Amino acid sequence: MNSAQNKTTAKGLQGKEEIRFLDKCRRFPSLVIVSHPNSPQEGFEYIFEKLSDLESERKGPSMMQIRGKRGMLRFFRVFINYGRKLMRGRKKSYDDLESYLLDLEQNGKYTRRTNIEELLNSYPNKDLWFKLQEYAKNKWNIIKIGFTELPTKLIFRNKMVLFRYALVFMQEMNKDKIDNAPGIKAGDETIRIYAELGEAVADIANWLRLKGIRSQAVHPLGGLVCTPPLAGKAGMGGQGMHGILVTHEFGPRQRLAPIFIEEKLFEYTDNDEHNWIEEYCKTCRICQKECPVDAILDKKVISVENIPGIGALKSCIDREKCFPYFAKTLGCSICIKVCPFSNGPETYEKLKNTISQKK
Repeated sequence: MNSAQNKTTAKGLQGKEEIRFLDKCRRFPSLVIVSHPNSPQEGFEYIFEKLSDLESERKGPSMMQIRGKRGMLRFFRVFINYGRKLMRGRKKSYDDLESYLLDLEQNGKYTRRTNIEELLNSYPNKDLWFKLQEYAKNKWNIIKIGFTELPTKLIFRNKMVLFRYALVFMQEMNKDKIDNAPGIKAGDETIRIYAELGEAVADIANWLRLKGIRSQAVHPLGGLVCTPPLAGKAGMGGQGMHGILVTHEFGPRQRLAPIFIEEKLFEYTDNDEHNWIEEYCKTCRICQKECPVDAILDKKVISVENIPGIGALKSCIDREKCFPYFAKTLGCSICIKVCPFSNGPETYEKLKNTISQKK
């Protein structure tokens, strides 16, 4: 596959809805939130633009070698079960924005809502915040919600979102299934949670719209923003050596998706309670030892600097090794399985105390 074909494949990963959304947003650069010139490129698009098929295949065994014939049949069953739901969810996340884009096209701005002053005057809207948490938990088993301002350097390169303020939603991944990684049960769980969380944020965004709040749900496979550091900024966890957000509740055994809203209606949840995690990871390194494609480096590499509320965006992950294997195994998840934080809050507190005693 040549460079031009790789770029075509990367475009295909975006999907026609995302391409159409971004094309419309480019007409109104002063009215949407645009990525920073130094923003990172979305991971899978990077891989397909930079690597040829031969290079990609050399990064570890093929899908058939990993799965075997029986495993391949189960692999396709998983994709059939959730693939359509994933595609529908991604499409809906953009379809729901058409009225906003039409507003911009016809009026050159968003039409003022009658109830927005009441919402702004009720800041920090603690009653609404409680109701949001209750609705998300009871209907979609959302375990935690963060709220923060989106730095433009976390919007992937050449991409845009409509609104500046981010609600970040977290769902748990089933531990028994993740403990099967990189087996088909773990792959099934990875695809399931992407599909379900996509449905969840779309529904919650509609719930917010019914209350007069303009909202943009971004599917967890949406590819518009770098969500883990955004969730970290919102105080939901800290980055582990494996590049995944480590949370108090489930460690890295979770998935995240944001909803962007137009106004600052709630108090920010930003905090630095999880900064110690990086220090622990330096002494642990079990994810690095167990990675089948040696995709976890000894030291973090800085990709973007001077991000408000974060500092530098840095990672130990060699994505040219990680991403192809992730795709072939439907989510790999070995680093999540072996991470001690995946055992839950008791382990989190125990490890935190270990670090505290060393100081």
